[in-house]
Amino acid sequence: MGLFNREEKKQRKRRIPATSFKMDGYREDFMDYESKFTGQPQRFGDARPVYTDLMADQDYDLLNNIYHKNGIAHKVVSKPAEDATRNGWRIIIPDDPKKQAQYQKALDDLDLKRVLCQELIYYRLHGDGYITYGIYGSGTNNATNKPLDPQIQEISKVAFVHAFGQNHVEKLIANTNPASPDYMKEAAVIISGTQSGDTVDSQGNIQSGNLSDNDKNIVIDKSRYSHISLDKLEDDSNGVSIVTRCWDQIHTLDTALYSVGKLLYAYSINVLSDDGAGDDLGFEDDPLTKQEFNLQNQALSENMGTDSVLNLHDGQTFQRYSVNVSGIDNLLLFAWQQLAAASNIPKSVLLGEQAGTLAGATTDVANYYDGVKSMQEELLRPQLERIIQLLMWSTDVAGGSEAPDTIEWKLEFNPLWTPDAKTMSEINYTDTQAEVLKVNSGIEDTDDALQNLAGQNNNLSQSMENKIDSIDDISIEDAEKMMNDLKEVIGHAKTRSPD
Repeated sequence: MGLFNREEKKQRKRRIPATSFKMDGYREDFMDYESKFTGQPQRFGDARPVYTDLMADQDYDLLNNIYHKNGIAHKVVSKPAEDATRNGWRIIIPDDPKKQAQYQKALDDLDLKRVLCQELIYYRLHGDGYITYGIYGSGTNNATNKPLDPQIQEISKVAFVHAFGQNHVEKLIANTNPASPDYMKEAAVIISGTQSGDTVDSQGNIQSGNLSDNDKNIVIDKSRYSHISLDKLEDDSNGVSIVTRCWDQIHTLDTALYSVGKLLYAYSINVLSDDGAGDDLGFEDDPLTKQEFNLQNQALSENMGTDSVLNLHDGQTFQRYSVNVSGIDNLLLFAWQQLAAASNIPKSVLLGEQAGTLAGATTDVANYYDGVKSMQEELLRPQLERIIQLLMWSTDVAGGSEAPDTIEWKLEFNPLWTPDAKTMSEINYTDTQAEVLKVNSGIEDTDDALQNLAGQNNNLSQSMENKIDSIDDISIEDAEKMMNDLKEVIGHAKTRSPD
């Protein structure tokens, strides 16, 4: 029969890999194995790793399950998000410390460290992260689908900032025309499938929150939310999860954990060779039935322990076999290096091996923190500055509404690491010496030097942080004493400085 005369084969039903099933409640033997569902063994590594539906069309429920149940995936997702938000940020208003403290308190009341950390987790887990601004104003249309222009609409306060992911986003309205000046700019986001919270009536009965007609589709205008995407290209409707990018590496480590666990279980095996001694145990002559075989093995191993004594008969030999694990550490190291390369998180950070402060860190760890700093600047800074501007437009914050352009202010992120007392003292001394040189050179006067030293409240030492934050609690007498003490420090420094 010729090649073109072959009988057409029947189309087989496509096998759904086990890894595409949602892991609700528990999982069997880690993230693998396809053989549990097909009856046809297919081990990870026999061929090119299987691309599941997760690769083509992200299943956000599956991603959430993997994030909750796999410790490695959890760390890859959450570690940079936690590092970027852990130490927080500060608003600096050099000319008005009191107003600075009021705006800082308004920022802190919004719980932004937790909210922005959650947004970055969604950004890495789903590929997309959102925050929405709860903006209220008297006489203003507070509908979320209405554009907001604080220059012409009065804002009373920013009531909340909430983070959410891609799971309930129905559609993202954006301009995809490259010839348009608004190319890739978003106009609105549509959210569906939301549910109101449960309530309790006067009798103590819990009333479950249900979908209402008003909540089925929620439209949020771009002026009322912010959106960040991971690895999103021109024709992509959504960002790409870091779990999707690192799927093969996470799968390999998960398989390695499974394999090492099985290896440890059978690391040492005791073998008793018996040449016809089964009769002494009351069994029939060989060949033994499966049941007799199991009973014999149970009888022989029942009392095996570290203090066991074997009394061997003629025809019996005992031997202990141990698994040779030489070189397995290199295999596991390779798997971790692959994950570090795919996730852009050094192995020492993933495993928590690095000790000490950043000053003594290796180059790869320093590069990692540079990446975290870049994430702060590129993703968090525009959102935080937007929130600060909304707070400045609000009538209920810091004495009333004012245009952000009329205030000299800036946003600074707190350091990603905390220096020890010796380092802080050296930085304080260096700052003071620098101001003394400026005064001696005639670049600035003493009052300007004092103001600059007080404005160094966001450098690595943060020496004046407590003083600025608690300015409302300092009396005039204490403030004058602080000023005299600073003048005395500068005076002593002048006498020690070379001419």
